[in-house]
Amino acid sequence: MEEPTNQQSETKKSLVKKKQVLKKLDPETSRLLQAIKDKINKKSFGRKIKDYEIIAKGISLISAEDIQELQERTYSEKDRLGLAHDSYQKLNGKIGLDVFIGKLLRGELNLKSDPTVHKKT
Repeated sequence: MEEPTNQQSETKKSLVKKKQVLKKLDPETSRLLQAIKDKINKKSFGRKIKDYEIIAKGISLISAEDIQELQERTYSEKDRLGLAHDSYQKLNGKIGLDVFIGKLLRGELNLKSDPTVHKKT
């Protein structure tokens, strides 16, 4: 008789409930989400759309290029220097960060026009 009880508990465990998570939105994004929701819900039939459905649709449209752009938005100038240094080292061998900065300051390297230093994308 233990088997039916074990099977019932396993069945209950196997049912996965959707976990709700609250995320904060800035006021502008919240207004935009509400405007989209109002536009979608202007219809004669069907249920009202939920915020998570709009967000899920938008997230599914994010491409690899969008991800790269979002990552680059987070880079500080120090991060960009580190990326340029890493890229330079891959092409020209190991060089200390101090030496790399010195070359930049002396004008020996120009990151925008120097073909040996490629921007990491």
